[in-house]
Amino acid sequence: MPADLSSAPLSFAWSNEIAVSFSDPNAQPRQLVEKIWSLDYKAKAALGLACLEWVLFRLDGHTDVGDPLQRVEAAWASILDKGYARSLDFDDVRDEVNRKGDPGGPRQKALILLDDLHFAWGKSRTALEWTAVKSAHLARRVVPASSGYEDWLERTLAALSAAHPCSAAFSHSARTFDHSAEPPIPRAWFESLTVPLDEAADRAAWDAFLRGLDPADNPYLVLADELRAEGFRGEPYRLA
Repeated sequence: MPADLSSAPLSFAWSNEIAVSFSDPNAQPRQLVEKIWSLDYKAKAALGLACLEWVLFRLDGHTDVGDPLQRVEAAWASILDKGYARSLDFDDVRDEVNRKGDPGGPRQKALILLDDLHFAWGKSRTALEWTAVKSAHLARRVVPASSGYEDWLERTLAALSAAHPCSAAFSHSARTFDHSAEPPIPRAWFESLTVPLDEAADRAAWDAFLRGLDPADNPYLVLADELRAEGFRGEPYRLA
């Protein structure tokens, strides 16, 4: 992400009507829906998190993003193992933040979408794909054109489509989907966009990510001793 992502003026359009529109599947860009629906389940989940990070880094310095980024960090860890993250429920919804240029509006929407994505991920719900679409759409609304987000999104969708195509067994109308056979995509991949897949590099990226986490500092991560007590397989926060 560009170092100056947060420095542009907050000139994006925002209102209660815009915020509510994210609840309407028909209000999401059709081309974006089609491209994201063509990806496998874990790719949709990881893409959604990556797009929400764009939103939060855009808002950094204009509103508090410390807590939201800790939530996103925990959600990334849960992509590898659901046991790593605690609940990411967000219920502090306030209509008064939905004003033009108010960073509280998209911050709130990002937290709502993160809650939705994490809940769907934990239950293997197919509705997660809609949350991924909405997350990418939210970033389009608030990230300035000069940031390179659109170019990154197009390149990312192309790389994901090549490396992580949607399973033929996936049904958009089903309630859940067994995604256990799909490889988890590390956060670092969204910087390299490596195709074809490099399993060794992805494993090393996941291990580095886990080792960099501090569950004592992040309240949304489960402590290693708790994980061991719950029967966690292997050494918590280590992959290699």
